[in-house]
Amino acid sequence: MNHNDYVNKNGEKIMIDINKLLESKRLEVKITEIKIDKHFVKQFRTNNHLTQIALANVLGVTKKTIEKWEQGVNNINGSSAVLLKLLNDNPTLLSQLYSVKVVEGKQEADDYETIESKVITVSGKVKKTASILQMPFAAIF
Repeated sequence: MNHNDYVNKNGEKIMIDINKLLESKRLEVKITEIKIDKHFVKQFRTNNHLTQIALANVLGVTKKTIEKWEQGVNNINGSSAVLLKLLNDNPTLLSQLYSVKVVEGKQEADDYETIESKVITVSGKVKKTASILQMPFAAIF
């Protein structure tokens, strides 16, 4: 088999027409570079009345990641930067995707923890731990 021979899913040899391949159109996708800095993250979070834990749950990252972003220790890029930009540019999107409610009686942001699993108890005994797919979060105003 030479470099122009390939096998289809039925195991039959097929020939690739190099001339056709060279004449074919290409689709080039250029990803827009999104610049998100520590000030943007902090401003977005405070504008939307989110704790660091709440923003971490929205973006699917840890509270420590949010802290490092806001301190300028780590860069914000990839899907987190895209999501932050989309949520910032479309203010109603946050409320369409997430339910945010005020929890009375909580004063300190550290009172909230990331929810990753729920322990199910039956008659006082731990039965099993279930993963939480949608992580609820709280906001402090």
